[in-house]
Amino acid sequence: MTTLDPQLVEQQVQQIETNDAVILRDVHHFPTVHTVTLPKTVIVIVHGGDADVTFDHCNLHLEKDNIAIFSGKHIISGLPTSDDFTATLVIFGDKLIEDARLTAFGYRFQEYHVKPTTILNEPQIQQLLLVISLMDAILKQKEPDLPHRHEALCNTIHIFFEFLNAFRDAKKSDMDTSLRGSHVFIKFMDLLAEHYVKEHKVNFYAEKLCLTPKYMSKLIHDATGCGANAWIDQYIIAKAKLLLISRKDLSVQAISQMLGFQEQASFTRFFRNIENLSPREFRQHNAR
Repeated sequence: MTTLDPQLVEQQVQQIETNDAVILRDVHHFPTVHTVTLPKTVIVIVHGGDADVTFDHCNLHLEKDNIAIFSGKHIISGLPTSDDFTATLVIFGDKLIEDARLTAFGYRFQEYHVKPTTILNEPQIQQLLLVISLMDAILKQKEPDLPHRHEALCNTIHIFFEFLNAFRDAKKSDMDTSLRGSHVFIKFMDLLAEHYVKEHKVNFYAEKLCLTPKYMSKLIHDATGCGANAWIDQYIIAKAKLLLISRKDLSVQAISQMLGFQEQASFTRFFRNIENLSPREFRQHNAR
């Protein structure tokens, strides 16, 4: 059984960029039920039991034969699992997933933002697990022994998504990827992940999307039930929680600076206004 401890996950995340990816089998529990920013892109294949999760604006229920694609740097929360929950996780390094996206013909990642989960049948799950086993075999090789290891991993990702896209296409009538608000929200969240340290104002993101702040906020509110300002605040809070939980070596002051606050007092006020407790109190409540 694999139980994901926050600090263990943090150590593995730091190693992923060197190793390109990590595959975790027989996972029974996720690291946290708090709202945090997902540090890396993750594929979850559920073999049994169930779990509830909120990914950005989507409330999702995961159960047997579900596959979910969660993009890194987006907000994820609420991962309580049933006692019989078991899953396979594939966690990708940023460079690997970006290189794979650049060389792929049909990634269609926006569709996975709008609808992260797919219900498959057992033969389809087994096909995808075969590709993951091939990926695992490549990951165990070192670069000198396998000269084009990184490229081979990119190719296995392409194969994985070719299968998954075909499986999803068969269910196309069940999917709605045409809502403009959803696509604006996806682009907004990608920009937020890139610029949240320096840019905390709606105007910056509206300008990047060539929209007025009011219209952008309306589209995002229509798609998610929350306006752009609320999402900026929630993103910073989620990032703060992830750092407070997993980086015990960092002081609250250091974390406040990493999040773009010039003074720790400003960060503490911001955090308390939303969470009704200080960052230090939050850390103490979640001490292991």
